[in-house]
Amino acid sequence: MGAHLRIFLLITALSVAVYANSFYNSFHFDDQHYIVTNPYIRDLSNIPTFFKSSQYSSFEKMFTGHYRPLLVTSYALNYAISDLNPVGYHLVNLGFHTGSAFLVFLILEAMLGSSGLPATFTALAVAFIFAVHPFNSEVVNYITARSSVMCSFFYLLSFYCWILFRNVAAGFSLRPMSTPYYLASLLAFLLAMLTKEIAITLPVMLVLYDMYFYRSTPKSATRRCYHLSYLPYILLGAVPYLIYRFRVYGGIGLSGGTRDFYTNLLTQSKVLLKYMQLMILPLGLSIEHDIATSNSIYDVSLIISIVALLFIVTTAYLLFKRGGEWKVLSFFLLWFFITLLPTTLLPLNAILQENRGYLAGIGFPLFAGICVGKLPRQASTPLLLILISLLSIMTIQRNRVWKDDYALWRDAANKSPNSARVHDNLGLAYIGRGEYDLAIAEFQRTLELHPLYYLAYYNAGVVYQLQNSLDLARDSYEECLKINPQYFRAYYNLGILYRKTGDLDKAIQAYEKAISLDQRHSFVYNNLGVALTDRGQTDKAESVFKKAVELDPGYEKAYFNLGNLYYKAGKYGLAAGAYRSSLKIKPDYKEAREMLKAALNPPIPPLLKGGKGGLQ
Repeated sequence: MGAHLRIFLLITALSVAVYANSFYNSFHFDDQHYIVTNPYIRDLSNIPTFFKSSQYSSFEKMFTGHYRPLLVTSYALNYAISDLNPVGYHLVNLGFHTGSAFLVFLILEAMLGSSGLPATFTALAVAFIFAVHPFNSEVVNYITARSSVMCSFFYLLSFYCWILFRNVAAGFSLRPMSTPYYLASLLAFLLAMLTKEIAITLPVMLVLYDMYFYRSTPKSATRRCYHLSYLPYILLGAVPYLIYRFRVYGGIGLSGGTRDFYTNLLTQSKVLLKYMQLMILPLGLSIEHDIATSNSIYDVSLIISIVALLFIVTTAYLLFKRGGEWKVLSFFLLWFFITLLPTTLLPLNAILQENRGYLAGIGFPLFAGICVGKLPRQASTPLLLILISLLSIMTIQRNRVWKDDYALWRDAANKSPNSARVHDNLGLAYIGRGEYDLAIAEFQRTLELHPLYYLAYYNAGVVYQLQNSLDLARDSYEECLKINPQYFRAYYNLGILYRKTGDLDKAIQAYEKAISLDQRHSFVYNNLGVALTDRGQTDKAESVFKKAVELDPGYEKAYFNLGNLYYKAGKYGLAAGAYRSSLKIKPDYKEAREMLKAALNPPIPPLLKGGKGGLQ
């Protein structure tokens, strides 16, 4: 067995041991609309569509602004194999995390080894620390954070293949032996770009790597190769993505940001320092970090943060001048800033998410690995084991927090008590536990902190509807729509509420409005069809039910309701066909089986009895 294979198995065994208690952790937060309620990942035939458009990447239209077809494809494959069993999803995330840790080892072994240093122990120490570090636990526990860990795997793979390409090319001449490494690097970069947008920074890292470690200027023809080798990364990856963003969305900004560009940029200095603190001292880890925004350049906390960042950049320069392993550390300090550049510049909804720092966080494990590696072997190995053990215990404890929504958001509320989003999600966790009064209290707290938080009104409406307090539910949905008139779910739930109270006209209007805002959902068409049937508009109802099954050919309830419409109209043959379609999807659909029997044995109309001129 080769040395690298043994190291890979060792990293895998360590990772599995540390994350074994996370496999049955539930879906959380964005997992709901990207995976749990997303009907489009439930049919593998939709995979080509993911690459054509991002409109099927989420159940919620507002979250379809990311072009990540490879990521959505991975969800579809997961669903095909394990349905909604979270174990399979966590195992995939862990696989990418383990692969990333092994690539960190390979990259550092190559970079340190090329400096003539005893590389293997230090690289292995860094990989172990990276594998068990609690800061990285979010990408395994939070399934939607697969975007970060999956993209990082391909990013690191591309970077490692670039190192091999440069080592074999020896002076930038494109020798035949170097071509496979170059093509592998380019392919991995394209896979990263199809997974998450942060991969767009890779060409910058490749140029920086060459500037750091291949500073001699190539001559004549090789100079052209030196420059041209970057071009495919830009033309095949970065440029097509930017064109797509501008053509489809009108710019590179993403929807959902809660801060303007200037405020976000000022605040990011504090965010970057917070990332560093969590990587160096992983205390206060949370799904939500409540960081005060800075609105002025004269903000004292902002000035302190900028000074600290300038100190870190200066340190990177001094380490570069020192050379050796410190030069490698200097490179990864700049790697931290560059890989975080997309999330630093764009005002995103959450100001800080730990999984965004996953790729950036190689610097601290590297610093720790270098320090440990410089000690005598009789001291370095025990110290490394102690460090790995402490980090592993913290990660195992962090896994427990991700067990379910209540544990996760209760932990977040303790750490960020003034975050409106935390209290809103804690309210949702209470709904899942059936503790409706506590849920309402959390939604009220959310609105105290953020009076325009429309989701809190919507979620309160759901609770009131569950409690059959229909007037309160209606009022909550209407308040939600005053703040966000584009929220289709509120219109959909209003439709259910109005039909329940017998106001079919308003129910139909609400469903039609929901459809005008998001035309992708078969269940809205189905409910509209039922309301139209009740209203006696059978022709329109028929077309609406047909639209529902066109959108979702596996929607047995829409076939059943279409069958009922035909049955009431006396079209027993069409009714039987619709019931059969429903039973083909759900063979144990009792009501459909009973109605199929009725359609196959329709009632015989009584003979017209005679009077004058009548039949005898």
